[in-house]
Amino acid sequence: MSAGVAAGLQVWKLPPAVPFLRQDLSLTLVQAGTLLGIIQLAGMLGGLAISLLAELIGERRCLSGGLALLFLGSAGGGFAWSAGSLLASRAVEGAGFILVVVTGPGLIRRSTPPGRLTTAMGFWGAYQGISTFAGLITGAFVLQVVPWRVWWWAMALLVLVPLPWVLARVPRDELAYVARDGLAYVPRDELAYVARDVPGRVPHDIPVGVPRDIPVGVPRDVPVGVPGDVPVGVPGDVPVARVPRENAGGGRGAASALARIGRTVRAPAPWAAGLVFACYTLPWMAVVGFLPTIYRDGGMAGVWPGVLSAVVGAANAIGSITTAALMKRGLPARALLVPAFVLMATTSLPAFAVDWHTLPAGTTWQFLCVVAFSLTGGAIPATLLRMIGELTPTGGSAPATMGLIQQLFNTGSFVGPALAAWLATRTGGWHSTWWMTCACAAVGIALSLRLRSRATAPVAAPAPVGDRTTALTADGTTDSGAPQA
Repeated sequence: MSAGVAAGLQVWKLPPAVPFLRQDLSLTLVQAGTLLGIIQLAGMLGGLAISLLAELIGERRCLSGGLALLFLGSAGGGFAWSAGSLLASRAVEGAGFILVVVTGPGLIRRSTPPGRLTTAMGFWGAYQGISTFAGLITGAFVLQVVPWRVWWWAMALLVLVPLPWVLARVPRDELAYVARDGLAYVPRDELAYVARDVPGRVPHDIPVGVPRDIPVGVPRDVPVGVPGDVPVGVPGDVPVARVPRENAGGGRGAASALARIGRTVRAPAPWAAGLVFACYTLPWMAVVGFLPTIYRDGGMAGVWPGVLSAVVGAANAIGSITTAALMKRGLPARALLVPAFVLMATTSLPAFAVDWHTLPAGTTWQFLCVVAFSLTGGAIPATLLRMIGELTPTGGSAPATMGLIQQLFNTGSFVGPALAAWLATRTGGWHSTWWMTCACAAVGIALSLRLRSRATAPVAAPAPVGDRTTALTADGTTDSGAPQA
């Protein structure tokens, strides 16, 4: 979560700095919009490539590498001398950003305690709102006293803060198909799992076929016997199982990962979810990204444009966390997605179609409309991120599902600010923004009505502690060679 917020801060350090960048580097409004979206370019083009990398080298390594790239991009951006060099540094930050946000949900799923996954995903869905609030409100004050370059270098140092914590606390990566004496680590998405709240002492997902009365703390590389008698270590460690030697290591592992990714890409559910995500992030990123500029263009001065924009970002985080609580009560996805889009449209319409400057307390009413727009929008990422496992097809790859969704998400984030800037330039003001927000909401509603989720694997009934359950393959069939309950 801290890594996600640190990555998000690299996106939201820019909006409060836009007026200073336009003055120092002679940026146009459209160039400023491109700077807001360019960090999403790597995710727009490489989400699936990142999922393959995560399959091969592990999600924790990808996340750690992403933090390092974010540091290099932000530190280099502080030396930028033109719009082009700043765009290049933002592209490097974009590569680091996508590494963090694609692998974060998978790491949360593998290390979250029983019964807390929905809550954890709700908080992860809030990382953007939290980073928006922190980046905008801090930048509003800091940029009053220091140059924007110092702000960039401070953000570069800040992104390194979560790295030691990640290396110390996040479980080590699972090694996919690395042979050792005829044994290999098997990726989690190729095992069926029993319910997280079954009796037992292992506080994480328990693979079917593994006894539930295994003490925690056994090292993950201990010698093992037959499948079904596999020691499990600390939460997140991987069981060892016998697989054919020809499937282990090297090109075979890459081919298997590519096959899982291919099955995921051919499934309609990840595409539908990704497009729904894009219909949310395109207008949200455009509105909140340019909100400080909108307020300044309206005559607001000092730190207030940044402070008010930060409150709007915080409302998004509150919406995401609240949605997690509603999902724990059993509300279906459609019951959350469709109303969220309807409310985003109905609140953005008065926020931008009405000339609030001619009305008493107009700025306050416009601000409340934008807060409601952001608050209700927070339901969408929380809902979709919680459904990642259900959206992944049988025999598919959860990182690939996240990668594909993230590609479409980032496409919306990239297009949104540039489209809003183009509309404002063509129409002579920000009043036309509601065209974009309402159109995206309409498409999002249509896609949400068609979205279907699917359980990835059958859930085995709990067995008495100490007994073994029937081992299931990835497609749900029984492994007749495994010990029976």
